[in-house]
Amino acid sequence: MCLAALVTLHTVAVWFGSVRRALRARRESARVPPPPVPLPRVSVIVPAWRERGTIERCIDALRAVDYPDWELIVVAGGPDGTYEAACQACRRLAHARVIEQPPRGKNAALNLGLRASSGAVIVVLDADSQPTPGWLQALVAPLATGAAASTGNPIPSRWTPFTRGERMERIDELAIRNNVVLQGSGSIALRRDALEAVGGFPEHVPVGVDWDLSARLAERGATLAFCPAATVVTERPATLAEYWHNELRWRRAHLLSLAHLRKHFLGTPRVALVNLYLYALAWLMLALTICVAVTVLIGPPGLRRNVATLWVIMVAWLALRRASLAAEVAVYTRNAGWLAYLWVPPVMLFITLIVSCIASLSLRRAGIHFKGPRHSTGKTPHDKTGPPQIER
Repeated sequence: MCLAALVTLHTVAVWFGSVRRALRARRESARVPPPPVPLPRVSVIVPAWRERGTIERCIDALRAVDYPDWELIVVAGGPDGTYEAACQACRRLAHARVIEQPPRGKNAALNLGLRASSGAVIVVLDADSQPTPGWLQALVAPLATGAAASTGNPIPSRWTPFTRGERMERIDELAIRNNVVLQGSGSIALRRDALEAVGGFPEHVPVGVDWDLSARLAERGATLAFCPAATVVTERPATLAEYWHNELRWRRAHLLSLAHLRKHFLGTPRVALVNLYLYALAWLMLALTICVAVTVLIGPPGLRRNVATLWVIMVAWLALRRASLAAEVAVYTRNAGWLAYLWVPPVMLFITLIVSCIASLSLRRAGIHFKGPRHSTGKTPHDKTGPPQIER
């Protein structure tokens, strides 16, 4: 009973802290925006591997982009005819060119585009993204006021519990906590000099390239900015199978990044704890679950009840703490519709814990290629029952 009471008190404190944090972030987001700034020449690089069916929609959306001086460089390849599809789509854009890429990974493709570019600002855009007309101006603006890089605001092309859960996580990290990490799914803008100062796009980094780039910039003290107005509609994992596959791919990439950039991610005890906490929790829960299962099967009756109760309390504590994410986002966006998905963050957390254990044991299965074929119909959906697609 004492443990249950402590768990309850801690859960209440977490929820209270989440609501207070959301209210503070909401007040700060209402500040007057900065004045307009001069817009430099921009090179938009779109790496596309096995993207036939999505690259055409990306290029069509780019035709509507409102920006005075920019070029488009599509680095395309794959056995499905992505290069040919990109060439056909780019015929309608006077300032676009297509470069064929070999199967050497995303950073190799980006380097091909970088060598062909002429802009003072380099923008990396995923091939499954469809930017809005004002996206580029909003994304580039922070670079003129001191930021070395910025990341945009990805909106899922399909609204499901899994995309809503991921959307909550993005709002929490980027908009509420202002914990900016460059996200390829939201597009990334970089000053060319800042990119060159950190070594560009190293081709020995096969996966997690946005995470790796963000870490290298942060190591040099660079300012990173989140641009909520730089919206792109993008394909995100929308089903259990898609979320599982993407999370497994990302967790492997994350672990490889921890090893590759140990000084940044594991340099101090506090930073190491932040980056390794989830994996430690995953293995702890696995060990606890195995112990509980063995005890329930062969242990004495009294011990069975106590151990099972401890396990239930632990699971409930994790679930209720994580559910506070939906309340936090509902308060920040002034949209109670998020509360209908209180159950989603806990479910996604438990999936991530399972996947983290699997990823830890299968790092050699990390591939060099990025997302690959998509499942979207290419239509931007209208979410009639859930939260709005754009929040500040």
